[in-house]
Amino acid sequence: MLKYERKQGVIYTTDSLDRETKDSYWLTVYASDHGVVPHYTSIEVYVQVEDVNDNAPLTSEPAYRPAVPENSPRDVPVIQIQAQDPDNPPLASDRGALTYRIVSGNPQNFFTINPRTGEEGVAYPS
Repeated sequence: MLKYERKQGVIYTTDSLDRETKDSYWLTVYASDHGVVPHYTSIEVYVQVEDVNDNAPLTSEPAYRPAVPENSPRDVPVIQIQAQDPDNPPLASDRGALTYRIVSGNPQNFFTINPRTGEEGVAYPS
């Protein structure tokens, strides 16, 4: 994955790195001279792999099929959509938090979804 070029002291990648597979590398590099009795030192190098948004969010189910009684009042919870972003582990910062929205099938706005939690409910228009 990583290569050290001896003459220049430059570390290069030798393959594509994937933060979701391995997020960091500890390397030990030796620097030595060419004396009759060579002297050397070792250097520890910590390489952190930065993430790019290269994975789509994953839902716990491919499709949800909740049921709602007819004549349900406004703000009745229908379902809690669950999804995770492989690019942003659950304990990571909020930088890549998911947002939710209904994009089709709701022309009369009978349903609403909390954009932060994924909770969907009945919301009849006023």
